[in-house]
Amino acid sequence: MMGLFQKKEKDVKFNDLDEETREEVLEFAGKRAHVYEKKWSKLSNKKSPLSWNWATFFINLFWFAFRKMNGYAYSILGAIAVIDVVAIITLKQALPTSSVGPAFIVLTLLSNKIYFDFALKKVTKLQEQYPDREERLAVIRKRGGVSWWRAILLIVVFFIYSFSILFLEEKVYYSYMTPKFVEAVELQEDGQLDEALEIYKKIENDNIPVSSIHLNKMYIYVQKDEDEKALDEVNAYLEIEPEDQDMIEIKESILNKIEEEK
Repeated sequence: MMGLFQKKEKDVKFNDLDEETREEVLEFAGKRAHVYEKKWSKLSNKKSPLSWNWATFFINLFWFAFRKMNGYAYSILGAIAVIDVVAIITLKQALPTSSVGPAFIVLTLLSNKIYFDFALKKVTKLQEQYPDREERLAVIRKRGGVSWWRAILLIVVFFIYSFSILFLEEKVYYSYMTPKFVEAVELQEDGQLDEALEIYKKIENDNIPVSSIHLNKMYIYVQKDEDEKALDEVNAYLEIEPEDQDMIEIKESILNKIEEEK
């Protein structure tokens, strides 16, 4: 991902820069340069590249676009897309958001260092291209700072991606689930409850809940006198179909039975 984890021959720190370059790097950061000056100065005084950035924590990859680091932003989104597609093909469902949480925490901890390296690289290149400092500062101010439209564009791209991946997930999932569901129903009708239950469990998808699966699992647990598990399936069903009066009555019946057995 943009050479993020590549080892560098020399890790340049903010406090090691000459005064002119330091000023220009801060100019690149824009209006909140004083905030990054503190963050980068602290990073200069320790070996670890880790430090906290609340903006990255709350808006994740959109912060990279906001700070004009489009390469990072779209590389991260691309990595998420690849992981989701692989998960859908192999597991028949996209990974839950919580599964990528640790990766975003790592990005949050590295974001200040990433931004410093990005700003320094841009400034160093501009120093070569524009020997005149006043002209260079004007270009630095233009190319640095923040960009709302880049962040908004990434949000639009992200929503398009989200709808696309959901469509793909549903298409792949239902093509996989439907024949398996029919097989489980046939086993259930033949009285092979454990075998049917095992299939129902395998074809459940947290991202695409199917009420019929919970309904049939509930009937199996009722037949097996496992009322607590039957109640769990009723509740899961009602989360999908909250207005189903028949199921509400079944829930009351199961609750009464559980209460009587206490």
